[in-house]
Amino acid sequence: MRIGDSIGRTVAMVCGLAVGSPTGAAQTLVVSGSGFSFTATADSLNVAGSTIVGVGTTDGSKVPFKFVGVPSSACGGCGDERPPVFVVVSPSSGVTPAEVTVGLNPNVVPYLHSGTYSFTVAFAKQGESCPACAGVPMTLRLIGQPSPSVSAVVSAATLQAGAVAPGEVVSIFGEHLGTPPLSSQFDSSGLYPTTLGNSTVTFNGVAAGLLYVSTTQINALVPYGVAGSKTVDVVVTHTLAKSPPVSVPVTDASPGIFTATATGSGQGAILNNGISLNSTSNPAPKGSAIVMFGTGSGLWSELHPNAIAYPFQDGSIFIASSTRIIPAAPVSLTIGGQAARILYSGPAPYQVSGMIQVNAVVPDSVGSGPQPVVLTIGQNSNAQQQVTVAVQ
Repeated sequence: MRIGDSIGRTVAMVCGLAVGSPTGAAQTLVVSGSGFSFTATADSLNVAGSTIVGVGTTDGSKVPFKFVGVPSSACGGCGDERPPVFVVVSPSSGVTPAEVTVGLNPNVVPYLHSGTYSFTVAFAKQGESCPACAGVPMTLRLIGQPSPSVSAVVSAATLQAGAVAPGEVVSIFGEHLGTPPLSSQFDSSGLYPTTLGNSTVTFNGVAAGLLYVSTTQINALVPYGVAGSKTVDVVVTHTLAKSPPVSVPVTDASPGIFTATATGSGQGAILNNGISLNSTSNPAPKGSAIVMFGTGSGLWSELHPNAIAYPFQDGSIFIASSTRIIPAAPVSLTIGGQAARILYSGPAPYQVSGMIQVNAVVPDSVGSGPQPVVLTIGQNSNAQQQVTVAVQ
């Protein structure tokens, strides 16, 4: 859509900027157009569409200009908090008179809340800034999606439904759960966020740490406070809309081992001697050490004569501890049906506290080729997962 108003007309800038015909001196910057609007769907990467505006001066002279976004003083009393810059402008600088294309920013728009946004595309002469600028107002209408719905809550390692354990990394599947894919990072306090992609997840009302969000999947950390409960209600809230609660059973431990293909079964994501990835082309020698990672180990305790619970904070990472931290329930491992000697079982360094690392020795008498690995914590194991390790 081309804005065809006279380039000599000064266009309104919203929220207190000058409106009407220019009264200033020559070379006053002006932008053509009385305003324009876009419509898009929330949580969608499809933000096609653009418009063209003209940038010139009152006397028709050639003046270098630049795109300045939104003046910091604009929209101070407009009601809603000013949104991030959700437009992209090209070219963002030039010499008047010029035409500039304005479109929606695909790195921003899909992650905004649904609703109507007012904005101003503003330009200033090089070396100047607002309020000595001119612009054209725009409106973005983001159409909301249906409320979220949860179809399954599974272990992020096994991808199998069942009881969840305190601290476990789980994957939540459904529809309209969040924005296009976003992965989070822990902050300086070693905590993962409880809001990501305009979404939150609660377990019996307690917000969970979030690792990943997309429209159909969320990876979350079960709060430790579910310990002792028989069931827990899982609710996803996205852009203020809530999913119906899904009741999930709770257990002390629900061990699962992460796999190389992230399919929940088959070749485990196992390291030979903690260095190279185990595979059929790189099998582990008998008697050598292997390292594997899992989740669902449940509560932790200190390895201490008077063992006490170790109070990991929900959504936290593990860095190091002056005392040895171990699962509260006993841990054992078999490889190829034979007991494997465990060298270490505890939190994985710089991973979420619900991630367990197990270092073990491949039994000397085990067979060669892919061998089943069964991790047992307390009364539960991952036997149904059918994870294997390649043995030389």
